[in-house]
Amino acid sequence: MVMAWLINSMEPKIGRTYLFYKIAKEIWDMAHEMYLDLENSAQCFEVRSALRSTKQGNLSVTEYFNTLTKLWQEMDMFYETNWHCPKDSLKYKQMLEKERVFDFLHGLSKELDEVRGRLLETKPFPNLSQSSALVSKKHEPANSSNQRGNRKNDKSMV
Repeated sequence: MVMAWLINSMEPKIGRTYLFYKIAKEIWDMAHEMYLDLENSAQCFEVRSALRSTKQGNLSVTEYFNTLTKLWQEMDMFYETNWHCPKDSLKYKQMLEKERVFDFLHGLSKELDEVRGRLLETKPFPNLSQSSALVSKKHEPANSSNQRGNRKNDKSMV
C-alpha cells in the first residue's frame, strides 16, 4: 500500500521507473537520492530571503504565523544535522526557537509594538507557540470587536 502511494504520488514517467522495487524503503531511498538536493544554495537563498522579507501587513496574526511556519519548515529541509551529543542538539533547537520568535516579532505590524515590547521583556522568554498565542490573544479580540462595530454601522445604514 505504501509502495503504491509513493509511486502514484510521482509524475507518471518517474513513477514507472520504480514499479519493480520490492519494498517501499527501496523506492524512498532511491527517490531521495535522485531528487533531494540539500546543496541547492539558490533555493535555500530564495526561502531565506522570503523569510527575511515576510511581514504581517494585512494578514491576521494566525495567517502571518502560518506563512512563517511554512517557510521555516522549508528551511529545515535544507539542513540535515546529525548530532553527536544530545545536549548540543537541544541547545541548537533552543537557539533556533528564539531566533524564530525574533523573526515572528520583527514582522508584526506597528499596531502590535506594545505587545512585542512586553513579550521581549518576559522572563522566562516565551517559546514560539507561546509567543504566537499571546500576540493572537491580544490582537484578534481587538479585530473581532472592530468587525462587530463595523457590522452595527452597516446595519444602521440600511
